[in-house]
Amino acid sequence: MTNIKLIFTGGTIASIATKKGILPSLSEEKPMLIGEFEKKHTDLNGRVKFDCDFLMNKLSENMELSDWEQILHYLKSNNFDKYSGIIIAYGTDTLAFFANMLSVFEEDLPPVYIVSSDKVLSDNSANGAENFACAVKEIVSEKNKHGVFVPYRNSDGKMTVHKGYQITQSGILSNDFYSLDSLPPEHKCLKNFSGFKKGVLLFNSYTGMDLSVIDLNKVSTVIITAYHGGTTNEKELIKLIERGSPKILLASVNYLDNENQYASTVRLQKHEVEVIYKKTIETAYAEELCSQI
Repeated sequence: MTNIKLIFTGGTIASIATKKGILPSLSEEKPMLIGEFEKKHTDLNGRVKFDCDFLMNKLSENMELSDWEQILHYLKSNNFDKYSGIIIAYGTDTLAFFANMLSVFEEDLPPVYIVSSDKVLSDNSANGAENFACAVKEIVSEKNKHGVFVPYRNSDGKMTVHKGYQITQSGILSNDFYSLDSLPPEHKCLKNFSGFKKGVLLFNSYTGMDLSVIDLNKVSTVIITAYHGGTTNEKELIKLIERGSPKILLASVNYLDNENQYASTVRLQKHEVEVIYKKTIETAYAEELCSQI
């Protein structure tokens, strides 16, 4: 028998379509996710046991750091030795941010699979049941002893099991997810977790970027998403530094040597801007949130 801890946090995968829009379902009876799995994968009936916990019931766009802290405290305070793996049902909107954050603590946990759905499960075209089945089969096969993974079927029908620290946010007007060949985060010990660092801001680079509107009083770190060339608006960052800005990170760059970096990025580093090398933006954000642990 394969024992799996199944943790529900909300998201489309645990929601229903109503006249008021898509809303999290309030029912804690036998989840549709398990029912659909048992109907379609009878070969595993009697071989897999799900132990369910309902931590919260939120759409992931409404997730706060306090919700993530609740999830981490739950994982920290429970013993999972009897489980072959953990599955967390979560929403797609902040899926990559959550997966990258959880990857910071992956060494303290059995394999964790984060499953989500592009549509409510009552929609026959939804990928949620298939994503869940992939996670279950990965755990049953004991393919991984540790790590955070995201099984997800894109609109082309291809199923990919993403590493948690390599998956990136789905783009606008798309339900698909992709991964980058990026480096893992600096791992932290879950038992030492007490809370996230406060005041971490994340901004995209864009033409006309104006950072003068930022009130720096409660800001601890500013993370700027670099353009593909590992660059951003040099003058705007220098003006921010001259205002007595806190820590500034530029994420991410493909090269650390001056010969392959643009001169603007080289100059910014002389102004003590820290560049993040070959990591997803989501990993850079997660590492900074956890930097005080």
